[in-house]
Amino acid sequence: MTTATATGAPEQKRPLDLTIFGILFLISAPMELWNIMRTGWEYTPKFFGITTAGTAAKIVLAAQPLLHLAIGYGLLTMRRWAYYLALFYAADVLTSTVLAFFTHGYGRIRTIFLLVLTPFVAYLVARRRYLVR
Repeated sequence: MTTATATGAPEQKRPLDLTIFGILFLISAPMELWNIMRTGWEYTPKFFGITTAGTAAKIVLAAQPLLHLAIGYGLLTMRRWAYYLALFYAADVLTSTVLAFFTHGYGRIRTIFLLVLTPFVAYLVARRRYLVR
């Protein structure tokens, strides 16, 4: 799926699935921010399974919607760094999810994260050749 630009250089066309995931990440950013603000910034997030508190928690909380925006923008513009950023984000959430299973047991949200993020990582690895800019 390539097209030629005005200079004759081949340009890769963005696949529909990357467009959908990019839009979903952009939509999820304000939803994530609203959820954080609704809790009064008091939620104690985990960073690679480590529970944060105080200033560190606020930094991690502020980073979540920004990561969603960056990943969404990167996927829509087919940037190579979006692949690595999405893998980093998925590794953080998956690590925290698996450790929470061990420490807290079954949880509906944990199960959803595990069931959704695992195939998403496999998808990213399979589609990484489209993230070339």
